Amino acid sequence: MTTNIELRIPNEKPYHGVARLVVGGLAARLALSFETLEDLQLALASVLEADGYAAGDEICVALDVTDDRIQMSIGPLRGDTVRADLDAAGEETIGLGRLLGTLVENVEVEKREDGDWLRFTKAVRGLEPIEDHA
Repeated sequence: MTTNIELRIPNEKPYHGVARLVVGGLAARLALSFETLEDLQLALASVLEADGYAAGDEICVALDVTDDRIQMSIGPLRGDTVRADLDAAGEETIGLGRLLGTLVENVEVEKREDGDWLRFTKAVRGLEPIEDHA
């Protein structure tokens, strides 16, 4: 099973909830655990709600689902800012890298034609095909 979903929204806070709703709907369709849903939504919100990450007026959230993982890409972003926050470490603050490291298995910034994107992967087991839930 491979499913691809792409959502483009204005980079304005009222629309960020739409992206979280899409992730929640996908999680429900795939019968993901509540913990997995929370991890994905917190990871997404951590990027969308951060000041200075978005590189333009529009942001895209792309989800790629296979039998054993969900991969989420968010962009285009200001890659230098995101990289700095991923690498930031402090005892009194929880940086983006530390936060995402507790929620997902893999985090990377990748260059694309339209800019830098943050991509993270959440491993999951026993995903049910989406068409079985219709």
